[in-house]
Amino acid sequence: MLETSDQAKVRAHLRRLRESGVDESHIRIDTLCRRPVELSAYRLSRFVGNTARESDREVFDH
Repeated sequence: MLETSDQAKVRAHLRRLRESGVDESHIRIDTLCRRPVELSAYRLSRFVGNTARESDREVFDH
């Protein structure tokens, strides 16, 4: 969804997600620590449930 070393961008993106009604329990923030510290970044992602079509599920049920 978003990867940046800019905390302000992460906060702004989170604010937009909240305003659009995204369930906050589905939001994940990972901190990618690197050396030197200036190369560290934040990765913002969102959980997406099983989106398989019913016909796809029938194939895996057999």
